[in-house]
Amino acid sequence: MARIKLPEIFQNGMIVQRNKKIKIWGEAQETERVIVRFCGDSNSAEVREGKFYCEIPAKEAACGQKLEFFTDGKKDPLLTLEDVLIGDIYIAAGQSNMEYFLRYDAHWNEIKNWNRNDMIRMFNCRRIAFPEQVRELPDCGSWFKEHDYQWESFSAPGYCFARAIQPEIGVPVGIIGCNWGGTPACAWMDSSYLNEEPLSIFLKEYEEALQYADMDEVKQKSLEAWAYEDSYMHQIAWRAMMYGMNQRDQEEWMKENAGSPVLPMGPYHHYRPSGLYELMLKELAPFSVRGVLWYQGESDAGHGEIYDQTFSSLIRCWRDLWQDELPFLFVQLAPFGKWLDIDGRDYPVVRESQERVAENVPGTGMISIMDLGMYEDIHPKQKKEVGERLALLARGLIYGEDILYESPAFMEGKREGNWLRLRFSHTGKRLYIKGDAIKSLNIRQNGIPREIKEFRLDQDLLILLDLLTEEPVEIEFAKEAYCEVNLFNEADLPAKPFTAVIEQGGI
Repeated sequence: MARIKLPEIFQNGMIVQRNKKIKIWGEAQETERVIVRFCGDSNSAEVREGKFYCEIPAKEAACGQKLEFFTDGKKDPLLTLEDVLIGDIYIAAGQSNMEYFLRYDAHWNEIKNWNRNDMIRMFNCRRIAFPEQVRELPDCGSWFKEHDYQWESFSAPGYCFARAIQPEIGVPVGIIGCNWGGTPACAWMDSSYLNEEPLSIFLKEYEEALQYADMDEVKQKSLEAWAYEDSYMHQIAWRAMMYGMNQRDQEEWMKENAGSPVLPMGPYHHYRPSGLYELMLKELAPFSVRGVLWYQGESDAGHGEIYDQTFSSLIRCWRDLWQDELPFLFVQLAPFGKWLDIDGRDYPVVRESQERVAENVPGTGMISIMDLGMYEDIHPKQKKEVGERLALLARGLIYGEDILYESPAFMEGKREGNWLRLRFSHTGKRLYIKGDAIKSLNIRQNGIPREIKEFRLDQDLLILLDLLTEEPVEIEFAKEAYCEVNLFNEADLPAKPFTAVIEQGGI
């Protein structure tokens, strides 16, 4: 009897991408041909070595469709997928701040009472670190809706993006969660993109980690560590951490868990180069999507000076895999001080690299969340705002709305006596501050701090300084690991970090 097996992404309640070819593939046995029918179109595919692939022409947005699979000579479908929607799909990718469960969001008590929007569908990819790994992941591998049991452990930024964008574009929206906490960018890239300097450092470091390793011991310790990771006891303890602990409680938590199994770097580790590209990302491709939402970079802080090259190569890698110039909307790292045994000292370098990507890689856009950081937590709790800002960015960058969707960015500065005039792009009708003073703004001459005596705001920022001399004026804004930005544009978006040197005649 003929049998068809589809990738997990093909299920009842799924969404397929509108206005792009619908790409369908799978495995088939005891048949030479598979016929696929969808929305009045059908196509057939030969079965070769047990696999088939076909494409259906692009469709407009719709709801309540059927995707049917037939085998040679059969009038009735062998397999039918029901309640298929056609709309826009985004991959919510990155590490823990994208994986961050909706139930941990600061607005969860509000969100969980929202009426269900059936035009939003979500799917979580299974987080598998090595080929033979078996994990019980009940919240992964199926399409679901708001208020289904998987919902509260779905990506908070991804879901809040969907909730904000769907009413604006008026078509179904699908979010595919393909993310994993702590993962470096190199784990999500094909190895061929890591062969040349400077990105070869990731392969070199991996090889060095294994140089003297006993692989039998690595396997044994890895399996012990994964058993601990997946245990109920650890999940409950980690939930308390993700809700938020102060520094004292974190230190106590580390003491209590000091003897826990540690996952060694190697072929069983989800941080290893190219591992998640092979085991998670390639399971999705070439499923057509509209774009990518990316929130990652914390685990690349040690190589922050090359993160622009790392991330740019990752974007090219994904676009090549999909054979589609996918838009990438990403999140600049939030202010952060210290969490567990991690600190944010290298974050300013990563943020600079992220800005270079937004400036130099076509089809990308970056949101700033420099007002949302937490000193004692690497996971800011206001993910609803992150999703909403990504949606605003998508409306302007992808859907072409004539709206203010970018953060204020420093353009130029001039000296006017003892006043400085700082001009920004993307202000709308005005700049404003929350509070009585401008935070995170440091002004010096010859290394000597200059006091801000007065300031004025409209579309520019005017600052009156004391004891201003003829020497160049050095300005740093939001360049610390942790800071509090309270300068906003008309769309309530925070100003981005910058440095500037203003000569006597201005810059």
